[in-house]
Amino acid sequence: MKVKYIAYDSFGVKSMCTQVKTKDTILTIDPGVAIETGSFPLPEERKEKLVERYHNRIRKSCQRSEFILISHYHYDHYLLDIDFYRDKKLIVKDPVKNINKSQRQRGAELMKYIAGEIDGIGYGDDHLFIIGSETIVWLSEAMWHGKKNTKLGYVLMVEITDNDKRFLYTSDLSGVCMREQAEAIIEQRPDILVMDGFPSYLLGYVASHEDLKSALENMILILEKTNCEKYILDHHLLRDYRFREIYYEVYKRAEELGKNVLTAAEDSGKKPMVLEGYEKNGPTKWKRWDNYTFDKLDEIITKAKKKRNS
Repeated sequence: MKVKYIAYDSFGVKSMCTQVKTKDTILTIDPGVAIETGSFPLPEERKEKLVERYHNRIRKSCQRSEFILISHYHYDHYLLDIDFYRDKKLIVKDPVKNINKSQRQRGAELMKYIAGEIDGIGYGDDHLFIIGSETIVWLSEAMWHGKKNTKLGYVLMVEITDNDKRFLYTSDLSGVCMREQAEAIIEQRPDILVMDGFPSYLLGYVASHEDLKSALENMILILEKTNCEKYILDHHLLRDYRFREIYYEVYKRAEELGKNVLTAAEDSGKKPMVLEGYEKNGPTKWKRWDNYTFDKLDEIITKAKKKRNS
């Protein structure tokens, strides 16, 4: 099995597009890309050029693939580009069941857009697909895009197994802030784990410090209960140039356990674009910060509760 990171936030675009090649087939997961957030420390023109570059890279990956997988209907995970889908076999999130209003509308739009252009389609929710002599593709039941009852809806995890490796792609769990999500990941016993990190750039807005603490605790549990050869941590977290300090407790525990936690860029021998931009252009939103230790998080959470109750 060969895993290739096609477009990721650590490369400078909103995406989590991944290609997996087995003896039997080539699959591209989540062919979508969007421009980075306003707090990302790059000029808008540079961000736009990166989107164009990685859109083309995703198109090439799709054209080389037999299967296209879509875990949910957010534009950084799929796009309406017929070159991604023409004559391909698709495995997608059910566009009708266990889905919120906006994703249902987008799913219906995609189904109409690809009608008559593809080689076949299967709904992935809690289904297993056997490809060739040794490749097994399993997609999880619908899981919350973050904490329970979030307005962002549901996503599917994707697992691809052959006689060589077990690869697990979490999609957008928003940093695994629910314990049952962490337990589901641990149960699959992956060799290679690709995870989205917590959206720390939204802290104090739509992301809470309580949820961040849960995400860190769950990530540490995953590190302790699995034995992956590599842990790829990327996507939402890599929109924040403080990501190492935000995930201080995770990186510390990984070092203690002798386990590799890397961004897609780092695993590709590159510096994360958010750090490159910060070093070249300086801060945007955050000027000073400390390591987010559990003690510091507890202090922040306690102060917030007192303020709410006053």
